[in-house]
Amino acid sequence: MRSLQVVMLTLCLLGGLYLLTQAPGFFMPGRVDPSIGHQFGPAASRLLGAALLAMAALGMLYMRAMYYSAHRRLPGPGEQRRYFLLLVLALALLAGALLVAETGPNPDYRPPAQAR
Repeated sequence: MRSLQVVMLTLCLLGGLYLLTQAPGFFMPGRVDPSIGHQFGPAASRLLGAALLAMAALGMLYMRAMYYSAHRRLPGPGEQRRYFLLLVLALALLAGALLVAETGPNPDYRPPAQAR
């Protein structure tokens, strides 16, 4: 389980740094209808990268407290506040990225062929 957490932490770090520094534009199709989705521009891409970095920071705090400390104990009030603030920050940045991204048709979507 620890190796999966390290992989997810690494993906959040690398993905967040890439989106924050390069700010590529990309299209993210919708879950229900792939012909409609969100077109992420540079601003939305940077917000999404910042959200991934906030989640990576949250993961680092958790792993440091649970795996790399001498004594495992429940987080105190200060640590709980840090967890909560980082989680709220990550959710706010993610919501901001989705609000900034333009909703529109998928430029690469082709409707399925109909059988005759």
